[in-house]
Amino acid sequence: MKSNERNNVAVGVLVLAAAVVFIALFRFLVVGGLVVVGLAVVALVVWLNIDATRSQDRPGPEAALGDTAGADLLADGRRAGPRAVEHARRTGVSNMRTAWISWHLKSLPEQEDNRDPRLLTGTLAVAPQPDWDVDRLRLHGRALWSLRTSARVHGLLEPVDARLDRVVATISDLTDDEFDTSLGQVNDQFLFHPDRQVRTAYLEGGAMGVEAIMEAVTAARAQAREDAATKAAAQSLARQRNAALHALRETYRPTRDRDAHAAWDEQVKRIEE
Repeated sequence: MKSNERNNVAVGVLVLAAAVVFIALFRFLVVGGLVVVGLAVVALVVWLNIDATRSQDRPGPEAALGDTAGADLLADGRRAGPRAVEHARRTGVSNMRTAWISWHLKSLPEQEDNRDPRLLTGTLAVAPQPDWDVDRLRLHGRALWSLRTSARVHGLLEPVDARLDRVVATISDLTDDEFDTSLGQVNDQFLFHPDRQVRTAYLEGGAMGVEAIMEAVTAARAQAREDAATKAAAQSLARQRNAALHALRETYRPTRDRDAHAAWDEQVKRIEE
């Protein structure tokens, strides 16, 4: 009898313990599941917000027509912004100048991204000489063009472009090839843009490019005249110095009574008189 009662008590204890364990596990699973679901919901909301922000910041197809124009360069006929107009003007200048350079150099090599500045400085150190022919000038001009990317990296783009303008301007004076300015305005993206301001700015940029070409030619001619005058002055001074030395040799023993420099000065004065 007592044995049966003990067995019943043991069974009851086991059942109670199992019930407690089951309830504890059930609560753990429920709470953990709710936490997981809550984290998933929060993550979904955050992802949707990020995606919406990216969609707002991403430029549409109307803004993909230039590096600097951005969303101002519209393709649906709406008015373009000031950045698009300025971009069109700069493009007009660049297109005209590039066409002029290409016309006189006959071909433009690829612009190499050379990180060694020695090649760049070495090319700039070789100044065009008055006796260079057209072929020599074209070789020098093509070398300069190929180094423009490297010059931009090293902050030497301005002197490279100035030298390039001088070389091409000299070629244009030495040859009978007349540059056709219509070759410098062939960018359909700006010529037929739906916004009139963009089209007008592109044409204005072309006119500015022509003015820059004329200024380059004028500067090259002035430099050529200055070089010729310097060369003539150097030759004249050389003749005077040679005559003074010759007269000094012909003077009968000038060093007995006076210094050689004094005799030199005296002969120079006679020559100048």
